[in-house]
Amino acid sequence: MKVLVADFDKTLFDENYIKNIESIKQFTDEGNVFVIATGRHKDLLIKDIKDYNITYSYLICNDGAIIFDKEMNALYKKDIPKQTAIDILDILNKSKFVSEPSIYTGFDITNNIDGDVNGIYAKFSNRKEASKLLDIIRQKHDNIDAYLSIEWINIIEKEVSKGRSIKYLADKLGIDGNNVYTIGDGINDLSMSDYNFNSYAMEVGIDKLKKGTKGTYHALYQLVEDIRKD
Repeated sequence: MKVLVADFDKTLFDENYIKNIESIKQFTDEGNVFVIATGRHKDLLIKDIKDYNITYSYLICNDGAIIFDKEMNALYKKDIPKQTAIDILDILNKSKFVSEPSIYTGFDITNNIDGDVNGIYAKFSNRKEASKLLDIIRQKHDNIDAYLSIEWINIIEKEVSKGRSIKYLADKLGIDGNNVYTIGDGINDLSMSDYNFNSYAMEVGIDKLKKGTKGTYHALYQLVEDIRKD
């Protein structure tokens, strides 16, 4: 049995998505495991999965902070400490370059700090100022990790990463790293090559990711075809 882990946006879901989805179905029909690993929270992912009838075995959401099985049971969850989250939200709310700060509990999005804080998100209007803001937050709280996507600040617990969650899942399934394949395109996919996996990057991916992987693919279905031949 082999495990394939793919990022969603610009990896699984791109101009080749129809062929990608078809190849994944063939891959799983042969008894293999397909995992989606994304920065999205589950509600922003499930709709696309249902609309496009995507076959999957597990979902790694929020950059690795939570893992779901097919029945949407949480198998793993790593939250931001409550007091840290309260302070970060205060900093974000006071910034004139940030709007829409919100909490992802792992199961839904809220502005209520009383529950779990699996991740914190905020929309920024100025990338340079948002980067400075993240530096301030990192200096004050060494127990979190943070990065900027296209227009959002993303904050998670420091030990959270896609790579760490893939390792957790592989160990749980009893799968050796040599039988795990990963592919992505962005900064939050860097950790997928931190372990003894067969890690690849999309051709459109960032240079830092491409330099740290075994090679690149134009489309996900091409990697699937190569894995099935192996």
